[in-house]
Amino acid sequence: MEQNLVYGLAEFIITPLFRWITLLLTIILSILLYLNQPQRFSYKTDFLGLSYKWQFYILAIFGVITTTLTFVGLWIQIPFTDKLPNYWYMYIFVLYLAIITQITVDSEQYKDDGSFNPPPTYMLPHNYRVLLSYASMVVDALIMVQLFIYFGIADRNKKTIYSRYFLERFGGWYPGNKLDFIFDWSGVVDTLIKIYILYLQQSFRACEYGLPPSWNA
Repeated sequence: MEQNLVYGLAEFIITPLFRWITLLLTIILSILLYLNQPQRFSYKTDFLGLSYKWQFYILAIFGVITTTLTFVGLWIQIPFTDKLPNYWYMYIFVLYLAIITQITVDSEQYKDDGSFNPPPTYMLPHNYRVLLSYASMVVDALIMVQLFIYFGIADRNKKTIYSRYFLERFGGWYPGNKLDFIFDWSGVVDTLIKIYILYLQQSFRACEYGLPPSWNA
């Protein structure tokens, strides 16, 4: 009974409609999450001397690329119509990239000058930002689970843990499939980035980023 329930759940989450809904949802959530990251507004620098604004932009661009590659892969596997022109999905990539870039360019950098400047009016309160981050992370992880189940194990005769859970996943590390293999595993990195962002959202303290204390709300 329990095994049948797990099998039924696995079958449901890899249905074409659910996979397309999940992928579109992760794009929407990723944009909203980026829009609501208070660290982006900090003057302070961290890794490689980059300000948090540009660090988060680089991470967001990585997400744009991995999501687009997943989008292309899904379109090749299970297209939902035959009435669209070739390579139409590149418009999704350009639009997604343009939105992230425009948000970055339009975002001013703030500092704690004693004036208690509030965050932008569109930014959600802290608790809602954390919930949004949780939702984005869960949907990202769900997409990786979908891919993990959908591709199965390329060669079941290889029994080592390294083979079964890495080399033989996502079509396997074989000639003709190596790029797809790398692209799919890059999605796992994107999920880890979402976990990192969730940590930053949960532990956010305005003073650590040189932002006014009013941003803690």
